[in-house]
Amino acid sequence: MKLYIYKKDYYKESREVKDAICSSIKMLYKRIKMYEKQGISFERIFNDDKVKYDKHGKFFTFKIQKSNMQIRILYSYFMNDNESVFLIADYFIKKRNKKDYIKKFDVANHWDPFEILDKAFSIALA
Repeated sequence: MKLYIYKKDYYKESREVKDAICSSIKMLYKRIKMYEKQGISFERIFNDDKVKYDKHGKFFTFKIQKSNMQIRILYSYFMNDNESVFLIADYFIKKRNKKDYIKKFDVANHWDPFEILDKAFSIALA
């Protein structure tokens, strides 16, 4: 699996936030792989809020609570050269019971993941 991040602010985040994002993606990947082992492709996963909480064009929201943080990750998942690729377009650390991130994530409604991938940087997963 390869992980790419489009959001440039990622490098300015604390180690705790970076670790929470990476471990969240690993958990999401395991869940998607569970479906794939059953013969269900990512495109055919429906009614599983743990994988696809919200849809923004070709991107999805993954919501999770890690290390006392509520994290919302805007991601796309696809195969590229026979390898699984996660592209994180944006993320949001939710502080209150507000849904401000939805408007922020709506800009992705018109994005093409492959165009964003060219501008993203690779993250090594530990």
